[in-house]
Amino acid sequence: MSSITLYPSNWLYNAGVVGLFSAQEKAGEPVQKELLDDGSAQIPNGYFKPIQINKKEISKAIVNLVNVLVSQDELTEWLNETNKNKYQNAYKELGEFGFKFIRAGNKLFASKTPYQNLVQLKEWQSYEYPELVKEIPNLIGFNAGHPCNLCSHYPVFIRDPGNKLQERLCRLQSTHLKNLGPSLGEFPNGFWGLNESIGICYLCSFLIIHHHLAFTRLSDGSEIFINAPSFKVMYYLNKFAREVFGALSAEEMHSKRNILAMSMIEYATKVQAALGVWTGMNIEVVSRRGSQIEFFSLPYEVVQLLSDRHIAGILSRIGEFAILNRVLDQDFSHLMETGYRLLRIGLKAYGERGKSENDFINQTLRLEKNRRNPARVAEQIFQLCAIIEEKQNRRKAYEYIYGS
Repeated sequence: MSSITLYPSNWLYNAGVVGLFSAQEKAGEPVQKELLDDGSAQIPNGYFKPIQINKKEISKAIVNLVNVLVSQDELTEWLNETNKNKYQNAYKELGEFGFKFIRAGNKLFASKTPYQNLVQLKEWQSYEYPELVKEIPNLIGFNAGHPCNLCSHYPVFIRDPGNKLQERLCRLQSTHLKNLGPSLGEFPNGFWGLNESIGICYLCSFLIIHHHLAFTRLSDGSEIFINAPSFKVMYYLNKFAREVFGALSAEEMHSKRNILAMSMIEYATKVQAALGVWTGMNIEVVSRRGSQIEFFSLPYEVVQLLSDRHIAGILSRIGEFAILNRVLDQDFSHLMETGYRLLRIGLKAYGERGKSENDFINQTLRLEKNRRNPARVAEQIFQLCAIIEEKQNRRKAYEYIYGS
């Protein structure tokens, strides 16, 4: 097969796939063509093929992952004056990438890290793991065997050197995700029936390493990932979520609803393909904080509104959370009332406004451009309400005609 096809599954697998594409993007590789309109995605087999690094052949997939996990700033910090003598011999021997490679191994697989036993650190440092990664297209290319319990597609059987089928012993465990996986070490716990757990294929074992790259960390200490039934939708929504994160205040960042809504608005206004059929399916925020994992989604009706390019465009131009929250609450009567009040105030000269009117402006509008021209905001609100009403009337007419 010339490429590996990926289909959306559970949120952990989806986050691994989106994290992989994030690593590719940061490496300067175009990923949009690999995100298909039917919701699936493809990884070219060439992504796992080796390239020459420090006289060694290392899989491109490993190179990109290492360069994401170990930034140039971190490398500079490790080689500063304080650590110069400590690391200079290793750096001379290994070169820049080799040194980053070892540091990435320490970062991922050392003692007390989430991936401690996923791959042993000595295997990573001795370049045995990259040898395995570059063989992934071959290792998952057999039709025999049980399908992986994580991706539900590729087999959990491989061929051993004797060309006989044997079961891949890799199973989901605490080293993949400590909150969901059992302990399968020397002293296994009994949550999954001692040594029993779900089997996963080689590809999923590699993808899971990337899952944390898909999460966006918020100021309250939590991390979020936007999950959807399409990798293309997930890729863009999480990309926009990271951009939105930098524009929100500390108070607004606590609202997963606002981040999801703004990400959908960005998608509808910037991506030249509508959410379309995907808006009829579940789009949710996976929120992870410590040992707690929570899920949050917007009502279907709200998703339909935000995915409308005209509605999303007006909300984006207004840029006010007070207006957005009215739409999220589906409180359209108060939204119209807000518009009328802003219009009455905006038609007055600034010096003629009373204290209560100025207070209302300051409480409702945060952007200076809007405070200077509340009448313009009122006009945009009226346009917004008109489009929403028209959209709702069309839906009611459709439901009446087809009896749904």
